[in-house]
Amino acid sequence: MVHGLSSAKGVLALLGEQDNVVVLFALKRLSALMDTFWHEVSAELPLIEELAASGTLADETRRLASLVASQVYFHLGDYSNSVNHALAAGTAFDATTRSLFTDTILSRCIDTYVVFQETPESERAELPPKLEELFVSLTKSWVMENETVADLKEMVGFTVRARRLDFLEKVLRQCLVKTHSAEILNFTFNVANILLQDITFRRKVLRLLADLYTDGLSTIDYYSLAHCLLFLGDVEATSNLIYGLWKADNKTVAYQLAFDLFEYGNQEYLSGVVAYLEKQLGESERVLAEQPAEAKSEDDGAKNSAAAASPADAETANASSPTVAAAKPETPEHKLIAVLSGELTTNLNVKFLYSRCCADVHILAHIKKMSDPRNSVIHNATVVSNALMYSGTTMDGFLRDNLKWLGAAQYWSKFTAVASTGAIHRGHTEEAMRVLDQYLPKGSSVPTLPYQEAGALYALGLIHSPLGVTRDRSTIQYLEENLQKFSANVQMVHGASLGIGLTAMGLQDESLYDALFTCVTGMDAVGAEGAAVGVGMLMLGSGNDIVLQSLKNVAYEDNQKEKVIRGVCMAMALINLGREDEALPLAEELLASGDPWVRLGGCFVLGLAYAGTESTKTIEMLLNITVKDMSDDVRRTAATMIGFLTFKDPNLCLDLIRVLVDSYNPHVRYGVAMALAVSAAGTGNAAVINVLWDMKEDIVEYVRQGACMALAMVMVQLTEKENPKVKEFRQLVDKKVEDRNESRCSKFGYVLAAGLLDAGGRNCTFALHKQRHRLDKAVVGVFMFLQYWYWYPYLLMITLAMQPTCIIALNESLDLPEYTFKSNAPPSTYAVPKSVLQEKKVKSSEAPAVVLSITRKEEELRQRRHQSAAGDAGTSASATGGAAAGEAGEGKGAGGGKKGEEGDASAAAAAEKEPNFELLHNPARVTAHQFAAITHDVDPRYKPMKPRPMGICLLRDMKPELGAQSLVKPVVLTDRDEASVPEPFSYP
Repeated sequence: MVHGLSSAKGVLALLGEQDNVVVLFALKRLSALMDTFWHEVSAELPLIEELAASGTLADETRRLASLVASQVYFHLGDYSNSVNHALAAGTAFDATTRSLFTDTILSRCIDTYVVFQETPESERAELPPKLEELFVSLTKSWVMENETVADLKEMVGFTVRARRLDFLEKVLRQCLVKTHSAEILNFTFNVANILLQDITFRRKVLRLLADLYTDGLSTIDYYSLAHCLLFLGDVEATSNLIYGLWKADNKTVAYQLAFDLFEYGNQEYLSGVVAYLEKQLGESERVLAEQPAEAKSEDDGAKNSAAAASPADAETANASSPTVAAAKPETPEHKLIAVLSGELTTNLNVKFLYSRCCADVHILAHIKKMSDPRNSVIHNATVVSNALMYSGTTMDGFLRDNLKWLGAAQYWSKFTAVASTGAIHRGHTEEAMRVLDQYLPKGSSVPTLPYQEAGALYALGLIHSPLGVTRDRSTIQYLEENLQKFSANVQMVHGASLGIGLTAMGLQDESLYDALFTCVTGMDAVGAEGAAVGVGMLMLGSGNDIVLQSLKNVAYEDNQKEKVIRGVCMAMALINLGREDEALPLAEELLASGDPWVRLGGCFVLGLAYAGTESTKTIEMLLNITVKDMSDDVRRTAATMIGFLTFKDPNLCLDLIRVLVDSYNPHVRYGVAMALAVSAAGTGNAAVINVLWDMKEDIVEYVRQGACMALAMVMVQLTEKENPKVKEFRQLVDKKVEDRNESRCSKFGYVLAAGLLDAGGRNCTFALHKQRHRLDKAVVGVFMFLQYWYWYPYLLMITLAMQPTCIIALNESLDLPEYTFKSNAPPSTYAVPKSVLQEKKVKSSEAPAVVLSITRKEEELRQRRHQSAAGDAGTSASATGGAAAGEAGEGKGAGGGKKGEEGDASAAAAAEKEPNFELLHNPARVTAHQFAAITHDVDPRYKPMKPRPMGICLLRDMKPELGAQSLVKPVVLTDRDEASVPEPFSYP
């Protein structure tokens, strides 16, 4: 408020003067009076703008006129014109003076600059030079002023949003000079992965971070550097990092990095690292020199053992020998390559799942008992449920004990039944050929049992799917030979194509592509679909334009079959996995098609190309398709694909599609259930469970099917203590399986839910990402699993998304030492659910004693006879006795009450006595939620190499002076439930 001045009209009158000095004075005065008299100044706005554009006035006067005009527009609420005049004011606009006007103009300028930087270069308009100058001057001053780490973190976010890599580097280097810590680099790494949706600029930021992680740090954070290189896909730099650690005799860190890279990396990346590292370590020549000798000895052994066998058996033995002969690596270099290729990780996981399997076979027996074996749909679901329940455990006892029941499967159900063996033995590559020997093709040119033999080829792919790098290509060669040998048989082509896709996922081998694509164009619909899916897996994430164009031509052929189009569309989506904006033109082209099956492919491409990115524009496109497309299949798929975009934030997915839960279209409701299943898989998200809990009562049977399967995927490894609805859901599954009035469609979902709930022997969860790293194989597995809507054998693909939840601690020799750590939670919080037999025992012990009515009547009759014989005296006595009996009865009741009270008291005491922690021993089952409660302060001898380790972790021996380490007893895998040999005894 200006005191002593009631109007600015006198000052405004000076603007009409011709003298430059007078006009300059008037403008300075108006700028000072603006907050009070802006309403009067606004009347002269045209004159002020005319002064700003005048050519006769001095530059200072024109700039000041632009500033006054900017202030007027600011008060009028026209911020765009206010910004334009502020930029024209140049030096007259003091950005260092803090006021509402200055802060608003600066924020508007920054937003304008950020929008310009975020716009693709081909669509950008011309940026005002003065806006660039203002931004540069502001950023320079702010970088120099900020001193604390918190301020520098704000500057990191600011420069990342503005896409200014030069200023980001200045901020990071300034912070590194002050702190010598990787904290600011880790913060920038998270910002780049969470906020940046421009993949090109994200790679530039990660490249800068990769350079800075080794520059100016007191202690190099190798794990963060490795994650950065993994995002970049820099094979050479990763190999150099591991090789440098290896040569510096830091083998333990190198091993840990190798385990992490295999856990997070895709097959193409790992193949490159292994090949490059083998050259550096000199292992490739050694391996090539050893393989001929091993192969020769194995061939000799196979010939001797197969002397009396048929030629087909000998061929099978020769084919299986390379896989069986995968010897345990002995040299440290061999071990390092085995870790990177996934051989050691897979072996450890299989042994852990075998030794810690807690699956309840009585659940499957109950489902089998209550289901009609003539109902092929439920029979098939039970077989798949068994495969999911025992995935990776190598325990196929249920199948071997029910061979007659299993023989009821017909046609493609036989294919699925045999393939389920591969899901059970997933990762058990050393015994793959022996396990499947009775089903594999035996050498004739015409398959005798095509469905079983094709299922065995599919199973072979499922067994080898966990491996990151297929160093021994004998399995791929075997599958390729069978694909070419049986190229005229639909079943064999389908099974072999899926097996090749799973075994060689991401390998991008041209010869395999040629063999598969020939089947796409020259086979029946079923075989062509399988071959197309195999092509997609083989070229996973490559974005190969030539392959995409070839597949697109197949989809656009006249009178093309629906299954072929769908298979080709799935392949195009898999090839574009993670390509983001590079795949957008293809998606838009497919979505513009008049064929609904081609538009379905557009939804597939959007979902996988932007998987985990939470891209706003892509989500908007999918929501638009969900509510507007004319095809139910397209709408259902579009809703489902939203889950793939948001699997890093389930709450975001729920917020986006909550309104669609009440859609009139059941296909959309089903898509919502599947989207929630994908986004919240393995998280136990309570809000998602509540929504799905209501959806399981839907009036449409396939919506109920999807809801119960989604509940199982979200609730996996969730305990009753964490969410009481888990027990209710298990009871509901049992009830619905028994209900003969339940529809076949919804019962199919309940049977599968039983297997999903106890995935991997109750030791696995479903995870599509780890620490915001997208797990490509898991995404592929869930994507293919959802295609069961059209083809049931794809159900087994979800095993690709199963991740063992455990801590397996290794020493520097990669052996398992005896190591103890603590879970800071009561044991019952994360305990394995009780088996069916245990539940029955608890219920029987809790049931009160029952007195039969006939027993009670006999007792009353005996008492009446006794009373009639006793007469009057007996009557009085009986009265007395009745009173006594009543007292005795009361006493008994009181005694029973006391017993009940004692039982309750003992139960309460037991509950009170339960410790608030639990000691776990290596290797140990640790659920996904339990990791937050784990501490490693119990065993003083060992310390994990990484903070808060998960999965396989290396230990550092803190007390080597204690001598030799005690090792855990090794686990021996066997699929035969044989009794142990009795001790020697003497017969009398």
